[in-house]
Amino acid sequence: MNNKSFNSVLVIGIGLIGGSILKSLSESSFMGTSYGLDLNEDITKKAHSMGLIKNSDNSLEKIDKNCLVVLSVPILSLEEAVNLVKEKLSAEEVFFTDTLSTKSKVLDYLQLNPTLTKRFVLSHPIAGSEKSGLSNSTPSLFEDKLTIISPLELNDRNSLLRVENFWQSLGSKVYLLDPNLHDSIFSQTSHLPHVISYALMNYLLENLKEDAFSYSGGSLEDYTRIASSDPVMWRDIMISNKEQILIAIEGFKTSLDHISNIIESEDSESIQNFLSQVKQARDNLVQEQD
Repeated sequence: MNNKSFNSVLVIGIGLIGGSILKSLSESSFMGTSYGLDLNEDITKKAHSMGLIKNSDNSLEKIDKNCLVVLSVPILSLEEAVNLVKEKLSAEEVFFTDTLSTKSKVLDYLQLNPTLTKRFVLSHPIAGSEKSGLSNSTPSLFEDKLTIISPLELNDRNSLLRVENFWQSLGSKVYLLDPNLHDSIFSQTSHLPHVISYALMNYLLENLKEDAFSYSGGSLEDYTRIASSDPVMWRDIMISNKEQILIAIEGFKTSLDHISNIIESEDSESIQNFLSQVKQARDNLVQEQD
């Protein structure tokens, strides 16, 4: 991996994503300096002890040129994270990006801080796990994974190209997507599945309690795996993308009502046609992705 765009990279939020960025930089040919901050200073110290960052605590030295700041915190902690480093950065030579899966709250923040917008490039690496934290991070997390970049009208081309190069240097494939369309799409493809998984697990626990997995061959554990995701992160996602997630839930209710109705009718042909159509459509989509 080669990353020549920035002299230094500062990751704020050293969890699964932030830690994986730092590990990837550490194992690459990146010749710059890596810094890291976490709202839990013990995590910052841990990352330093692992040789991932130069600073040993949250008392960051002055960074005055050609630095990329990567914000990898729960979305509702964005402002707190930026304030953590505002006085340590030279505004003219620092670029910002994020790793957040919703963009509306970031846009709201940038509207209140327009001087940041020119050099703040919205990013969303489509990589992760239900496991969280620095201990679960890996340097290969972004390899051959998609990273969405959502350009803003005020972004200058230099900022976009350098952030795009940064993600490519970590192994990502970059795709550009309007930020509002981003939130609509991911409310359906990512946020809704998590909502369903949490709701299903809650239903099973209320009805079967400790027997929830006793009579499963493993598929149920796989299906509800994402209900083990970080509650703080998903709380913030559900709040920050509330409108789009509620629209997705209503759409899913319509589909659920449809299959409920055809089951109630005991119309075997309708049930089989529905299942066959969905199966074939899914199989075709998966085949197209291969």
